Amino acid sequence: MNCVEIFICNSFIVALIAVGNMGEKELGQMDRCRIIFLPENVQVSVKPGMTLMMAAAEAGVEFEGPCGGRGVCGKCKMNIVEGETTGWVLACQHKVTTDLVVEIPQQEIYLSRKTALTESDWDIEADPGIVKKNIKVEPPSLSNQKADADRLLSALERPAQLKLEALRSLPHVLRAANHEVTVVMAGEEVLAVEAGNTVAKGLYGLAIDIGTTTVVGSLVELTTGKTIGAASSGNTQNIFGADVISRIQHAAKGPKELGQLRRRVVQVINRLSEKLAATAGITPGEIYQAAIVCNTTMNHLLLGLDPRHLAPAPFIPVVAHMVKAEAKEVGLGIHPHAQVYVLPNIAGYVGADTLGVILSTGLHHVEKSVLAVDIGTNGEIVLALPGRLLTCSTAAGPAFEGAQIKCGMRAQAGAIEKVQIDEQVTYEVIGDVSPKGLCGSGIMDAVAEMFRVGVLQPSGRLTPKDKADHLPQAVRERLQGSGAEARFILATSEETGGEPVYLTQKDVREVQLAKGAIRAGIEVLLNHGGVSPEELDEVLLAGAFGSYIDKHSALGMGLLPPVDPEKIRAVGNAAGAGAKLALISQEARQEAAAAAQEAQHLELSTLSEFQDAFIRFLNF
Repeated sequence: MNCVEIFICNSFIVALIAVGNMGEKELGQMDRCRIIFLPENVQVSVKPGMTLMMAAAEAGVEFEGPCGGRGVCGKCKMNIVEGETTGWVLACQHKVTTDLVVEIPQQEIYLSRKTALTESDWDIEADPGIVKKNIKVEPPSLSNQKADADRLLSALERPAQLKLEALRSLPHVLRAANHEVTVVMAGEEVLAVEAGNTVAKGLYGLAIDIGTTTVVGSLVELTTGKTIGAASSGNTQNIFGADVISRIQHAAKGPKELGQLRRRVVQVINRLSEKLAATAGITPGEIYQAAIVCNTTMNHLLLGLDPRHLAPAPFIPVVAHMVKAEAKEVGLGIHPHAQVYVLPNIAGYVGADTLGVILSTGLHHVEKSVLAVDIGTNGEIVLALPGRLLTCSTAAGPAFEGAQIKCGMRAQAGAIEKVQIDEQVTYEVIGDVSPKGLCGSGIMDAVAEMFRVGVLQPSGRLTPKDKADHLPQAVRERLQGSGAEARFILATSEETGGEPVYLTQKDVREVQLAKGAIRAGIEVLLNHGGVSPEELDEVLLAGAFGSYIDKHSALGMGLLPPVDPEKIRAVGNAAGAGAKLALISQEARQEAAAAAQEAQHLELSTLSEFQDAFIRFLNF
């Protein structure tokens, strides 16, 4: 072998040795791009060619992307501050080719809108099925060489079994406070052992409402039922689509995609639990129970269940009954052995969130006629009659959440939330700042007012400017464009200090579709219940959106049947309130299971009367 061959061989050997000495992590990062997301400074390493949206999904950061990556909503804008190119880009369209530092605009959600629970009428005693008990354990000695666990169980004076985490901490905990401990028990299981007497410190649980758009969490002291704190966050699954069908389609691609959706909602819950625990001065590990309500699709994605059979008829879920699991099985970052109750589903598109509304408002015990409507990305409707519950669900879409509306946004600073049109267009803006867009209540107000004064025709068509002589001059001047390009200016460039805020003809059509679907669902339920609108004793509007819409606007645009406005009552986050009830009461959990079994579900897609009503109620 000559010198050149030896050199080549030695070089090859050196290269092999170098590669062989690399760890798996280093090998995995060859030919990868490092992305840093500000302001949280979250880092992720991804393959070149991946979009910024998918990189953010891998990193678990929260941002808007309601169109599911189709590049049509324009709401996933990110600012590249360091990299080959800089400036604002659409995350769903920009492909990563080099290391980047990216800033995500912060969007503060007005949490009070999402977290207000309805509980004033509750008459229930807290009985969560979990207790704390303070005991004194006999110390070990040469005359008592029993194992730590055996001495603990003797002191308990009742049959019990220690969970593994309790056993792991037992030696230290017993000796930390001279063998005085507090035992956390669920039935005959010892979930945890805490040093000293911690009974007065409280016993904590977590109530969670997972919506398609928003996740709401409440920290509750279980022995008193008192809410210690509440917080909400966007459901970061939205980068895979704003609606459940888009997410089902993504999950159906395979285990990896299902895992992406599951991880993102678990990350949101864990961030909320960390935030709430810190506010209460405890650790997430001191949260020993959780109750969760969500729609049927979110139920499957949380539990890692294949949801593909929910999409096509006959819309079959994997599970409908209540699921009880340990927190570590679900991936929650609270105590590993915490009892997690995921409330029952009623049908493929009527889930535990609707059951939470039923539970918290007492619809399963009414002696009158009550209609409850939870308006969100999915519109769930309940008609409660003495001894009877009728339910249905309509694909309302995200229009009332501000998604798929050109100038739509969440209910945050800068969102127009109220609109009135007389001689002028006037509005109210959240945060008392310059308007940036329209949130759901502002969209409904605007549409109702536009119809009332004649900017909109009954068909939903924007009145052409040259045929709008009936309008005041200041209002008529806000009509711009024609046909598909028609729009109505609500806030001018002078008023916003930038781009105007407006509703387009397409926006109005989106609202019509949502409104028509919900109103048609109500009509079908009333028909099957044998109740006319005049015979309704009460109409309940659930959810954050339902609590902030103007009931006169809802009636004016035909979203609700013609009833006396005095019969309409907002009940806040009734679904989340139902989760809290199930958290603090074993009896409430039993009632929830019974109500889910007793509810009669109407599958609207199989009813020709729904299709007829939908077409009829598209008009204003």
